[in-house]
Amino acid sequence: MPSDVSHRPEPLRRRLRGAGLRALVRAAGALPPPLLVGGLRRVAPLALTGTQQSAVATNVAAASGWLDTVRPRLGDELARDPAELTRRCGRFAAEQFAHWIQLARGAGPGDPGGDWVDRLVRLDPSIEILDRVLSRGRGAIVVTAHLGNWELLCARLRRRGHEGAVVGRIRRRDSSHRWLVELRRAYGVETIPQDAGAREAFGILKRGGVLGLVTDLDVPRLDHRTVPFLGCPAPTMTAPASFARAWRAPLVPIRCIRSGDGYVLSVEEPLDLRADLDRQDAELDLLQRQNETFSRWIADTPEQWAWYLPRFRGQR
Repeated sequence: MPSDVSHRPEPLRRRLRGAGLRALVRAAGALPPPLLVGGLRRVAPLALTGTQQSAVATNVAAASGWLDTVRPRLGDELARDPAELTRRCGRFAAEQFAHWIQLARGAGPGDPGGDWVDRLVRLDPSIEILDRVLSRGRGAIVVTAHLGNWELLCARLRRRGHEGAVVGRIRRRDSSHRWLVELRRAYGVETIPQDAGAREAFGILKRGGVLGLVTDLDVPRLDHRTVPFLGCPAPTMTAPASFARAWRAPLVPIRCIRSGDGYVLSVEEPLDLRADLDRQDAELDLLQRQNETFSRWIADTPEQWAWYLPRFRGQR
């Protein structure tokens, strides 16, 4: 029988990475936020590792046909030089990380130290769509992508008064993953492990809360269907459709993207399961519409999507 991995020691590199993240959070307390963001922007060329830069190239190659169709919307520089996308991704990732460090210092509801979140993230008038869904008393299943700043999205909703949790991967032997869990807890949001049963997630919805799912990546160990993403067949986790069917509720797409000197959090009309299709076809249709939404978002702000994460099968 295989040994219990929970009793195996955590690899040294992971322990050092986790310790380094916590040290950065402590050190950030001595720096004004603009200086922290500016400093990380200056080291942006180092933000992506060689493996991540390779993932960008692989993702761009897989989505090349789709990129050709949206190239007129990308701007001259991105259209002429694909490597510019990697550079812009690195700069954006550095800025994003600076905000995560700030969030890790505490930004929960009622915490005046988190007022910067309210100033940085503007709520689009479309927020009334989320309010409308929540008014039914059955919570909201929110779906988003690794686009813009998804942690700021969660923090802004929490500071607005919405209780809830996100479903995410938790590596039991990885201090950096635990750091992400602690980061969310610092601004008032808990993390439900992806391999946990559905009871905890449904408990959030039953209490009228927000259940957050980030559903744009390939997670081989989770159930998936092959659905077009950026014009390319891609393994897509079925969890969003399963939650929607089991709870008899729509998916609510929300994004938080960089705009001017801050971010804008916007909500789109809910995606409902079609009642005129059988179960398998209805779930596939819902996942297709979700991926079409994400693809449209990425076309709007391509440098704000995490091209550096594996997306298409065969990258791992």
